[in-house]
Amino acid sequence: MKEWYKNRFRRNLIDMHIEEWDKEFLSKFDPKNYLDNLIEANINAPMIYLQSHVGLCYWPTKSGKMHEGIKSKEDIIRQLVDKCHGAGMDVIAYYSLIYNNWAYKQHPDWQMKNIHDHGSRFDGSRYGLCCPNNIDYRNFVAEQIKELSDYFQFEGIFLDMTFWPMVCYCDSCKERWEKEIGGHMPDVVDWNDHAWVKFQRKRIDWLGEFAQFATAEVKKHKPDCSVEHQYSTVVNHNWRFGVNENITLASDYAGGDLYGGIAEQSFACKVYYNLTRNQPFEYMTSRCYTSLAEHTTNKSMDLLKLSVMLTYLHHGACLLIDAIDPIGTIDNRVYKKFGEIFCEAEKVEPYMSIGEHVYDVGLYFNLFAKMDTLANGIPVDQIAAENTTPPELSALEAGNCLRAHHIAYSVLNSWKLELLNNNTVKVLVLSDIPFLSDKELSVIKKYISNGGSAYISGRTSPSLIEEIFKIKFENFTDEKVTYISPTEEGAFVFRNEYTKQYPLAMFEPQPIYSGKPIGKIYGTTTLPYTIPNPRSNFLNVTPKLDEIQKKLDDEIHKFASIHSNPPGKFTNKPAMMLTEYGKGKVFYSTLPIERAKREQHSDIFSGIIKILLKDNIPVFSSDNAPEPIEFILFSDPNKKVKILGIINIQEGFHTIPVGNFTVSVYSEIAPKEVLKLPEKSPVKYIYGNQQVQIPIDNLHLYSMLLLQF
Repeated sequence: MKEWYKNRFRRNLIDMHIEEWDKEFLSKFDPKNYLDNLIEANINAPMIYLQSHVGLCYWPTKSGKMHEGIKSKEDIIRQLVDKCHGAGMDVIAYYSLIYNNWAYKQHPDWQMKNIHDHGSRFDGSRYGLCCPNNIDYRNFVAEQIKELSDYFQFEGIFLDMTFWPMVCYCDSCKERWEKEIGGHMPDVVDWNDHAWVKFQRKRIDWLGEFAQFATAEVKKHKPDCSVEHQYSTVVNHNWRFGVNENITLASDYAGGDLYGGIAEQSFACKVYYNLTRNQPFEYMTSRCYTSLAEHTTNKSMDLLKLSVMLTYLHHGACLLIDAIDPIGTIDNRVYKKFGEIFCEAEKVEPYMSIGEHVYDVGLYFNLFAKMDTLANGIPVDQIAAENTTPPELSALEAGNCLRAHHIAYSVLNSWKLELLNNNTVKVLVLSDIPFLSDKELSVIKKYISNGGSAYISGRTSPSLIEEIFKIKFENFTDEKVTYISPTEEGAFVFRNEYTKQYPLAMFEPQPIYSGKPIGKIYGTTTLPYTIPNPRSNFLNVTPKLDEIQKKLDDEIHKFASIHSNPPGKFTNKPAMMLTEYGKGKVFYSTLPIERAKREQHSDIFSGIIKILLKDNIPVFSSDNAPEPIEFILFSDPNKKVKILGIINIQEGFHTIPVGNFTVSVYSEIAPKEVLKLPEKSPVKYIYGNQQVQIPIDNLHLYSMLLLQF
């Protein structure tokens, strides 16, 4: 396979999800103007639409329908592809899977169906969803891929929307379930129900098999073509989408489009870096603020440049997304901005294949555990619309805490368990992770036993906590506002922010453990005077309401303080504890304090990580860098270099410059020189005690430094 993507970092996509009911639509599409804009933007790998969510094709198709707007000029997109090749660009083809309005309408039996046998457009949605389990739809996809492969020349293809947007109960899914499992297809979300969990695992398997099928169809016709499937869903989408490592296994490199801001992007880059089968990964985002929904509202130059350079500092390729006007025109002003940014970014590309990401903390991301395990008994048609669940939020916020406290971290995953080794990971963070498999638990215990340290929180594997601390899991509190009170021995962990009388608070149930743990107890469970809103504890269990109604009548209006739920019940149940396990150490908190988005919680969590790191020399550190500053370090021992990225992660439209801080990079020997890239100008530094101390006088958006040894 031609690995064109290895050195093509400047990418672009112009969305063309355009209908055809108006004869003006795409009437002004001009391939020369399109190319001129790409050249002005300094793009070297454009992604070009060959079809869209609308389902209409941009070639003279026999299996589908060609867009009315290109009739009599059927080869207009092929002209564009050829012009891009003539300009020295590599071309990525775009094709939309599952989302296909034309196929949805023409073939009702291909439609995904909800539990009530309704298709996705029944309620007025714009998006027609076709089921990947339908054999006729698969045959259609295969024929479409054959046609576009024969008609166009391209180096890579992006297969969009490879996920389950809904839980499908169409006839094809029912038939497959009956053939492979048998019996009733579960229709109530219950993570304690083996049948439901099996159903979810089947949905993941089916999607992975479909992704592999589509990839194989491409490779059949274009063996040297790279394939990338949409993988934004791995970062911030819940169990409903059916995504784990199944998508990266079908892709030559990982990537996806995300719109959650710069902090989310920092986390996502680390996710993709460790999930991709080949580097560089790809990060996509729109020029529109905040997303493509605002066609004419652009991000500021600072936000666009931060997106590009944050990706570059993680050694990833950046794809900026635009959207064509329905009539086919493009706003040239956007491409002038892209060109300014990408011309600057291009200068550091020679350094982006050097070294590997180095870090101290491995933040574990379980690709299956994307559910709220306490949200049970909910009929599928009543599941919440929110995409993100507690485990995902915990991982993201833990990353934000570590970044803000300048602790070097990366995001490990349950697919590449080999990343969890004692040579690279000094502290492992298991942030509120349910459903750890036996294989994962075995690797985790081996890592700790061999001398690793771990921070564990929340609902993470009660059996693991029982084994390590020799205590017994009882249940979760009925209270959804709970506290942890410091013990005398644990006061230092809480940094004088909390006391027994004024404990640390979180708005969620707390797991309760009985018995005295081995090791040190730093905090105990404290509860409010009453159960806040007790009726909410019994939602979705209607059959039980009659039995508990009298108790509810007595308790429902009982509270201590009308606006809040202050602590009132102090227990001796262990809630924060530290012990040794083999040669390693484990700190456990019953509450995932890292998820709270509170200054105090962030400081306490990061302080705990530093306690676990204290016997190690960090790969970098800074005692006085401002909170928005992130450091990203790559190292290449063979070339005797380290590359330090520094970026000012602010979410505002205009990034405020910062300065007068120092970063220290660990090194056993003094560097020969420290250079600012790309101009290679000397940077002053001090070396001593195995630390290269580099003062930063002023930083606006980013900086890249080369340490040569």
